[in-house]
Amino acid sequence: MKNKEVYRFTAGGRFVHWSHAVSFLLLLFTGLGVLSVIFQPWMSIFGGIQVTRNIHRIVAVFFTVVVILGFIIGDGGKQLRRWVKDVVSFDKDDFAHAKNFPIEFFGGHKPFPPQGKFNGGEKINSAITLIGMLCMGITGYIMWFAWAFPQWLVQWCYPIHAGFALLLTALLIAHFYLGVLHPDSNQALKGMINGWIPSQFAYEHYEEWYLNEVKDVKEREVV
Repeated sequence: MKNKEVYRFTAGGRFVHWSHAVSFLLLLFTGLGVLSVIFQPWMSIFGGIQVTRNIHRIVAVFFTVVVILGFIIGDGGKQLRRWVKDVVSFDKDDFAHAKNFPIEFFGGHKPFPPQGKFNGGEKINSAITLIGMLCMGITGYIMWFAWAFPQWLVQWCYPIHAGFALLLTALLIAHFYLGVLHPDSNQALKGMINGWIPSQFAYEHYEEWYLNEVKDVKEREVV
């Protein structure tokens, strides 16, 4: 098993993931300039605050369209629909994982029940991300086309939009730590680069998925 890899993420799924990540970072940076005058001097990188506002809106449309098309087109659509289905299928094994996930997060080890393609911690992260994306998308478009909505609704959208932006930023930081810096879980990053992850890692973290769906089906020898 140590000399094998399993196929975890398709090219379409990886494209949507990285498109989402890059566009979110652009939205976050440009959004800070729109949100507060403290960050506006940095917006000279884009040519001033008004240009920054326009970039924020253009990227927001790209962000929305890529995610929507990602659910429809090709293997990426199939993978994203599977992701959403798994996120809403939260059982006792997922709960057991999520309950002890903080121990794993800080470098400890705790025996978990066998997990599917996405473990309990990832499902919670995904659910919050989905809700946050939906709320930010709705509030963002309401603020953009404020003339078409009641003033009280537009006013409420500002704190909601900013609040979810902060929440998703916190998730992004945690996601970066786990995917890049964490000494154990950072092996998952390979899956988002070329689609393949070590078989040993897959078995230890997603045993149910590895044994029931991919073992001897989408596995290869490491060259």
